[in-house]
Amino acid sequence: MKSPVTLLSCLLDDVRQHELSVKGLDRDVQTIQSRFKHEGYGFLSVALSSLCDALDKGISTGSFTCPTAFSKRRGEALPKFLSGLLCKVFDTKTGQLLELASSHAIKCLREILRLFKKVKLRPKQTIRLDCQARAKFVETDARIQRHLFDIGRTDFLRAAARVLLPNLDEFDSGTLLYKHGPGGVAEKVKANIKWVGLLEACRQDVQLSKLLGIDLGFFTETQLDSYQDSISGLPLFESSTYRLNSTQQYAASGVAKLLTVYKDSTSRRTITAEPVLKQYWQQGLNTYLRDRIKECGVLSQSLTLSDQSKNQELAMEGSLTGKYATLDLSSASDLLSNNLVGFVFGRKHVFYQHMVRSRSPYVDVGQGQHLLLEKFAGMGNALTFPVQSVVFATLAICAMLEQDGKEPSYVNMRRAASKVRVYGDDIIVDTHYAHRVVDWLVSFGLIVNQKKSFLVGYFKESCGVDAYRGIDVTPVYLRCEPVITERDPETIGSLTSASNQLFSRGLYRTAEYLRGLVNSFIRLPLVSSKSSSLGWHSRVDTTVAQKWDGKLQRLVFRGQLIEPLYNSDDISDEDAALLKALSTLERRGRVLGESGYEPVEHQLNDVISDPKNLERSVRRFKTRIRGRWVPAHAG
Repeated sequence: MKSPVTLLSCLLDDVRQHELSVKGLDRDVQTIQSRFKHEGYGFLSVALSSLCDALDKGISTGSFTCPTAFSKRRGEALPKFLSGLLCKVFDTKTGQLLELASSHAIKCLREILRLFKKVKLRPKQTIRLDCQARAKFVETDARIQRHLFDIGRTDFLRAAARVLLPNLDEFDSGTLLYKHGPGGVAEKVKANIKWVGLLEACRQDVQLSKLLGIDLGFFTETQLDSYQDSISGLPLFESSTYRLNSTQQYAASGVAKLLTVYKDSTSRRTITAEPVLKQYWQQGLNTYLRDRIKECGVLSQSLTLSDQSKNQELAMEGSLTGKYATLDLSSASDLLSNNLVGFVFGRKHVFYQHMVRSRSPYVDVGQGQHLLLEKFAGMGNALTFPVQSVVFATLAICAMLEQDGKEPSYVNMRRAASKVRVYGDDIIVDTHYAHRVVDWLVSFGLIVNQKKSFLVGYFKESCGVDAYRGIDVTPVYLRCEPVITERDPETIGSLTSASNQLFSRGLYRTAEYLRGLVNSFIRLPLVSSKSSSLGWHSRVDTTVAQKWDGKLQRLVFRGQLIEPLYNSDDISDEDAALLKALSTLERRGRVLGESGYEPVEHQLNDVISDPKNLERSVRRFKTRIRGRWVPAHAG
């Protein structure tokens, strides 16, 4: 239990080396020891994080407000804890931001206060957070049902939506690039068995199989008739477009399953495990929608859904010039209502019908309860991310046009779109329009996260980058407790990564402490930052080569790699195996064809004749550390 205190003590020692004039750090170490003894990880992950929230808001608004969890001296605005660093940023008496606030002191403070924010918690705490997340999922759905829309703004939004994605309905559903996603499904089957479930669902509904471009022609008419006979007379599931055969283990039911996954030390994120057939369908529509966004003259100005760097660059620029405001939404996907999605996509009749039919109308929230969704979908739906990005960008564009008193024409919308950048629920907009954009978002039932939204000042946060006056002040996050009791690949990999990040920032004692923890279980070599092998980075960024690989004509060394473990996952159904092989071949072939690489025929052996591809699948979240000969990189 002393390990976190020791780690923070090392970090404060590093800070002392960077900020020689800072006072009171020894007293701060004593405070950490005392409060950790009585409050445990709650102090490190919650209390320290709340102080950092106050710091961020203070450097944004220009005025610091001390959290109640920290005591102050009488007549002073700053807390006693870390006052030696805080007084380099804010005035001790008034809490006002100093004209020459130290950017380096801000960076050091954020390293200390955010270090434990994302540490994974123990099982008892996980159960509590799981219950809270599930309750919030249901609560947000009820909130959507109660929300009333502004009729004038709704009409304006519909008019703007006509201009967007003009070619969205021009597609043949049978030619889309469908696939299975990496996530779990409601049926709880392994990756390869998803293809068996997909084929079973298609056999039950031949019309739907044609819609998805799956040709059942390799079955004889007798086989097809027998399948149709076996499902005749079965009831239709509510809101579903295909029949539910309760006797088939892998039949798609239209009911997604609610799960929660790790987010940070104070909350868990809800996702939905979609039925096999729905997941496959959603992935194809997701790929198609992303392609159409790239071709849209308006949305392509605001959205780049495969690249966060645009948002990160604007966050840095906004922190330097104050030109941009960064907005973050709370429970964004959970508050994205069916009606709101309909306002934006409803006039694209063909695609919208596919969206509606592919979504799961019900979610199993636990204890046998099925919730009829008012929200569009949970995060497990492959369409959720691009759909919410389009909706939020459209709302922001409409807000800017309303403020300028302009009509939603193509020219006006394209000009406005260049002033906003959206990536999921991370929104960056010209500061001049920020308050109007917030007003629009709230009027459509969304919640702006006040703690993580920065409309004024010179601190900005977007897509994992925190910036102040053009300086990156993003802290290093520890993802697990700094304790190793066994050779756990996740813990070793996480602590190794954290150590290397701290080393690159000149926090050498902290980095060395984590290195000692890892080396007590496994000796890792010196590696280049370009290497995929576990190991320690250095200033010269090089690797000690151990031998020459005559076959590959390169220097190699014996490295430690984190590799996935595999499940035995044999596709017993030959037709399902063929379907997987052909689908994989089609996807790779199109990508290779578009990129100008070798013909599709040359890839056939890689896709179909690999026996392991059809006999095993990756075991999610399970890995091992294994020695391999890997390329050596010279600095």
